[in-house]
Order: sequence, then C-alpha cells, then structure tokens
Amino acid sequence: MKQIRRRIAAPLIGSLLAAIATTAISQTATAPLQDKTSQEVLDAMSHSSTWGHPDQYGEFTGMQRYAAGDFKAAMKYFLIGARYADKLSQLSIGLMYLNGQGVQKDPVTAFAWVAIAAERKYPQFLATRDTIWAQLDAAQREQAKALVEQLYPEYGDATAMHRMILVLRWNRSELTGSYLGFGADSVSSLTPAQFFQGTKYGGPMPACGARTIDGAAMTGCGNLYASWRWDPKQYFKARDAEWTGTVTVGALKKVEASQLPVSEPDKQKDLQ
Repeated sequence: MKQIRRRIAAPLIGSLLAAIATTAISQTATAPLQDKTSQEVLDAMSHSSTWGHPDQYGEFTGMQRYAAGDFKAAMKYFLIGARYADKLSQLSIGLMYLNGQGVQKDPVTAFAWVAIAAERKYPQFLATRDTIWAQLDAAQREQAKALVEQLYPEYGDATAMHRMILVLRWNRSELTGSYLGFGADSVSSLTPAQFFQGTKYGGPMPACGARTIDGAAMTGCGNLYASWRWDPKQYFKARDAEWTGTVTVGALKKVEASQLPVSEPDKQKDLQ
C-alpha cells in the first residue's frame, strides 16, 4: 500500500505546481487550487503525518492555507518549510511575490526565491525561474542576483538542508531510544495520535486507507518509523524524486538544466 501511494502522489504534486504557477503567472485566478487534481493532493496532504518533518509541515499547511485564500497565513508556513530546504515552499513564496498574493507584488523578490527553489535543477522549477527571468529588465536582474546572494545563506541547501538533516537525526535518535524500537520499513506502530487515544486529547481514529504524500505515515496510523523517513540520504532522495524521477524503482533520472545565477553548493557532503 505504501508504494502505491508514493507512485500516485508524485505526479499529482506536479499537477499542483502547475496549478500554482498558472495562478501566479496568469494573474487571473481568485480561488486557487480548486480543480479536482489539486484537491486530491490537498486531501493527501491533510492525511500525511508531518511529525518530525518541519519541511513538510510548512509545505502542507501552507498549501492548505493557500487553497483557502488565506495568503498571509500561507506565506507564514511556507517560510517555515523554506528554512528546512523544502523546495516547493520556496517556489510557492516566489510565485506569491510574483502575483502579489498576501504580499506586495515584487518580481525581483519572486525571482530570487524561485532561483533558490530551482537549485536542485528540478525541470519544472527551472522553467518557472527562466520564465520570470525573461520578464525582468537589466536593472531588475542585477537586483535579483543581489537578493539571491542575500537569501541564500539562510535558505539555500548548504544551510537549510543541513538544518533539516539535524532535525531528522535528532528525531531518529529519539525513536531509536524509545521502547517502541525503530527501523522497520512498514510496521503498525504507536503514533502520537494513538498514544493520546483514550485521554482527554484523543479523538476518533481515522480510516487508514487514505492517500498520503510520498508514502508518508498517516496521522493516527502505522508506519511512522519507516527507516527511509528518518535517514537523510534516503529521505532527500525520495523528496527529489517527486520532481526528477521515480521514487521506488532504480536510480534517479538525471536532467540537463541551464546554469543558475548563483554557484551550486556542495549540498551532498552532509549526506555521505
């Protein structure tokens, strides 16, 4: 079941990105992400546990707020995801600046965020970056390059990915030391929701067959301790595969992309 959900979710997330990009670049939609495909992704996000994963917490909650038209709240959560190397959060921030959603319209800031989001060379992200770049005049391009250099030390992979790696490793050590154990790829384990079941904080347990994003554990259901969710190398490989290849089969597909306006960081050194 886990692998089926992972194969389904990846193309749907791509469709969600297309919907966001269309909303921002066309500047026409007033009720974003109301189409059937986007709603399926949002539903999967609502079922996905983000415990111990602030990148997905920022992304998923931000998307829910964005779809509801609460752009200021969406920006708040996307900024959380962006600090932990979530590229969709970073791209969404850029597109919101492009369209003036919850912030003042600013194509220079839009480009800077999208450029950082595109540093892993996801094809759709690169295309979005290049589309915005083509709309900037010479002065704006210089401003955009300077802003990329300003934002990169905080949100680029060299820092943000390392920040996320530390969170994963810390939470993995906490799980390893618990009486519940750790490491099974698919187990029916106690989750926080199940722990509080029967207390004043508890509530009805969910049906555990719903879709989740990229095979993540469902809140209140098992598989919270799947090893790939806590191992940095496996985790980032799975997240990258949402945009560049297949999650469950073989090596990731390499793609050619135009050169970024900033130098490529040595982002993989912490994953060895």
